[in-house]
This record gives sequence, structure tokens and C-alpha cells, in this order.
Amino acid sequence: MVQREGIGISPGAVIAEAAVLRHDGMSVEHSIADDSDGELAVFSAAYSSALSSLDSALVSSDDEKAMLMMLQTMLSDPEYLDLIKENIRERKYNAAWAVEAATEKYASLLDKLGDGYFSERASDIRDTGYILIDAIKGESLSAFHLTKPSILVADYLLPSEFLRLNSTFLKGLCLDGGGKTSHIAILARSADIPAVFALGDFSFHAENGVTVAMDGKYGTAVIDPQKKVLSEYRQRCDAAARADAELLKEAGLPAETTDGFRIRLMCNIEGLDGIDGAISSGAEGVGLFRTEFLVLQKSYLDDEEKMEHVYQEAVMRMSQYGPMTFRTYDIGGDKVIEGMGINEENPILGWRAVRFCMENKDLFRSQLISILKASAISDSVRIMFPMISGAEELKEVLAFLEEVKSECREKGIAFDEDLEIGTMIEVPSAAITADVLADYVDFMSIGTNDLIQYTIAVDRGNEKISYLYQPLHPAVLRLIKHVVDSAKAKGKRISMCGEMAGDADYLPILVGMGFDELSMSAHSILEAKRRIRLLDKGSCTQLVNHVLSLPDAVSIEAALKEFSEQYGKA
Repeated sequence: MVQREGIGISPGAVIAEAAVLRHDGMSVEHSIADDSDGELAVFSAAYSSALSSLDSALVSSDDEKAMLMMLQTMLSDPEYLDLIKENIRERKYNAAWAVEAATEKYASLLDKLGDGYFSERASDIRDTGYILIDAIKGESLSAFHLTKPSILVADYLLPSEFLRLNSTFLKGLCLDGGGKTSHIAILARSADIPAVFALGDFSFHAENGVTVAMDGKYGTAVIDPQKKVLSEYRQRCDAAARADAELLKEAGLPAETTDGFRIRLMCNIEGLDGIDGAISSGAEGVGLFRTEFLVLQKSYLDDEEKMEHVYQEAVMRMSQYGPMTFRTYDIGGDKVIEGMGINEENPILGWRAVRFCMENKDLFRSQLISILKASAISDSVRIMFPMISGAEELKEVLAFLEEVKSECREKGIAFDEDLEIGTMIEVPSAAITADVLADYVDFMSIGTNDLIQYTIAVDRGNEKISYLYQPLHPAVLRLIKHVVDSAKAKGKRISMCGEMAGDADYLPILVGMGFDELSMSAHSILEAKRRIRLLDKGSCTQLVNHVLSLPDAVSIEAALKEFSEQYGKA
């Protein structure tokens, strides 16, 4: 028996046979080519085959579609392709060696820039190289096929490999490395696949067909568990199934505290695929439609009618349950569209979201018109602008929206004249001036993912400083409380749509602060609803007053744990 503790990525307890994937021995022959033209022809054919394989890949979620688009963009990078061809022409490398050398050059440069964002991009580039080398060799260097229900145990897994897996048979995922913000983690959560990462040398001890037990909530995994341990995991599986069944019974109940404080729980989605889950979980609307995930697919970017259809269908399907909140394009950062000229050394603090949109007004205008047309279907449509840094920037964006509205009126395009306008609060400058921003909008929504990392100056994808990423840091909580108070003072609705909203352990603080709305993944809504129905608003308010007086995150976490043990858990 081999037992490991890692990082819980996606919840769920599973027992199944192992399917082991290790990348050892996936080598490329390094040989000098006598016929450079012939090797160029081999590469050209492989390149076309690789693009074709991505085009025909079977995907089901918008996260998967966005990932394929990202890989297609990297495969088309002219500098990368030129270096491969230079390796063949000038250095006389064979085609596979030329790809490997070019891939490793770019990936190594990114590795030197540090962990987090850049290390994940290095992994993406290596993934691109594997796809090309697969096609050159005419065999599967990295493809892996599941033929029966299995837990995949691997040293690492590339996005393209994940997308090739038969999701029907993939019951769990255990990786030796990886972190919570990696693309594989995003894909696992999107597909609702239980996953545990950072298990060390776990895959070295596994063999195909051996029994593996894992728990994605607590980050544990066991190879060939002893009878007692196996029984424990079976109990976990049964308990999880019973808990899910009980939560589903409460899907139609309101998220209301014992003393009558009501919170609207809404869902975060990337496309139409997320609506069924939102409805079944009892969501009272969509608090965040991440519209940029659609335009990462070029077919949507080039087809305005197709985009309009998605927006309108989303509104029609959700209108009877609650508002549909379209966040305008948060393009940039790690969500780059081919041909948009986005190439920055520090993209997370760069040309993204409204900064990008206001310099690409034709693209922005097209999106706003599509949203306005959808608002004619129902009065539940809301627009929300991301990455607003202050009043001046917000006023410029609102002025442009008014310009687009005027164009619609002139052209006879119907829209809801009273549709609500909101801004995200994810930049410290916006949080500090929330009392000013509230004068210009109908609602505000706090995006904690960025607000936390910008406030504490910590890259949440950097494993070396991940301990500093603290949602309960006093500075973060004080900023959030200031935003809530500013909204309340101006009579505006206040929401939260970041990961913090979907963590049930933080709910006593969020309830105590007085949030009107919380938006999260569909999977998180049922647990949040159950927890809120156990809480007392008055006691939560006292908790907030107490934790805001504490000096550090450790003290706040201890106070929250003590409170939850007394009030918030059944």
C-alpha cells in the first residue's frame, strides 16, 4: 500500500482501477538530415495533421473549447514556426528534433521567468511540441486511451492529452505535480472530475489495473489500499453520494438565514453548457457570464450572428430564474486571441479587459450591440465591466455604451432602456473609491481572485509564495467591507463573483458583511445554500466586527473556525 497527501483540486471520493501514464522514454531521435527539403515537407504535412486533429477533437465544455483555441494559436505562432524551419534548413536537424529544439528554447525562457503564470505557459508550449512530434512520428507519443472506468495516475498531464481522453471512463485524476491554477486543474473542475495533484512520486508506484482510492476534497490518494483503508474510502464514497442527494432536495429552498436574511445565490458560467447545471442547482440567475471564453473560439469572433444567438438563448433559458449578467470581454492576461497584438511581459497588469476593449472599439461595439439585442427579450439582462480602476475609466466606458445605445435607437434596434449596469471591483484603487463608483452604476460585484493578488502583491499561480495568497488577510477583508458599506450607503446591490464566494467556509463572514448576491460554480451552490440556512445574520455580523479588529490572517482563521464549529455546520 502506498499512501500520499497532495493538493485537493476537484472534490469527490472515488475507488477504481489505475490507468498509468508516464512520459518516460518519450524521446526523439537526434539526427542530421541529408534532405532538408524532404524534412520540411515532413514537417509541413505533420503541421497540417496537427491542426486538423485539434479541429476534430471532441469537447463538451467551454473551458475545453478555449483550451483547444489556445493550442491552435500557439501552433500558428510565426516565430515558433520560423525557428523550427530554421533548425531544419540551417542546422540540418530532422523534423522531430527541429520541433523539440524550438519548443524547449521557448519553454526554457519562460521557465527562467519563474513559477505561476510563466511556468504554466511553458507547459502549454511543450504541449504544442508534443502534438507536432506525434504527427511527425506518425504514432502516438503522448496520446493515451482509456478503455474502462479508471483513475488516471500520471507524472503530469498536458491539456491536449486530457482533451483526447474518453471522459466516460475517466473517474478520477492523480498527478505527481501540478497546482490549483494550472490548465489541467481548470479542465478537471470544469468536467467535474475528482482530482488530486502534487502527490510526489505517486505514479512511480502505480501499475495498470491496481486498485486506487482517492479523495479530491481532502487531497489524499492510496495505491492498493489495505482492507481497512479501502473500507474507509468506500464509506467516503457512500457518504458523498448521500450528501449530494440530500443537497439536491434543498435546491428549491431559498438561501435564507434563521433570522430571515436572504441572499441571492447565482452561477458563474462560460457559455450555454453551464445553464443546465445552474438551473438544477437552484441558481437564482447568472452572476457572471465570462463572455471572453466564447471569442477565444475564432468561429464566434468572426460570426456576430452566432454570438447574438448564444446571448439570446442564454437569456431565454435563464430569464424565469433570475438575472443574466454579461461581463464584457476580459481579454488579455492569459486569455489571448490570435492576431490581436497582445504580447506583454507582465500581462496580468497590462492591456486587458476594458483597457483592451476601449482600444478595439469595433469589437467592443459589436459585443455591446449583441447584449443590448438580448435585453429586448427580457428585463433580466445586466452588463458588467471588468478591470475598472477608477471613476475616470468607468465614465469613459459608460459614455461609449451610451454612444452604442444611440446607434441602436437610430437603427431601430430594440433593447431594454432600463437594463442594469454594473462594475467589477477587482483592483485596489476601485475598492478604495467604491463610494465614488457607486454613483455611476446600479450594482457592484467583487472579483476576489484578482483583488486578493493585487492587494497582497502575490501571484496566486506561484507555488513558492502561495502561502501569501490569503483571502482572510486583514487588508483584503477591510477592502471588501469598505466596498459593501459603500454600496449599501448608496442603495446599490453588492455581489461577489470570485472563488471566495464559492467557498462555504467563508460564508459566515460574507453573510455578516451583508452581501445581496453571491455567484459561484453550480457545484458550490447547493452546499452554500445549506450552510446559509444554518446561520444567524446577527451572529455573523458580530463575527465580522470581531475579525476586522484582528491583526493577521491566522487569528482571523482561528476565529472563523471557532464560530463555524458553533453555528455553521450540521
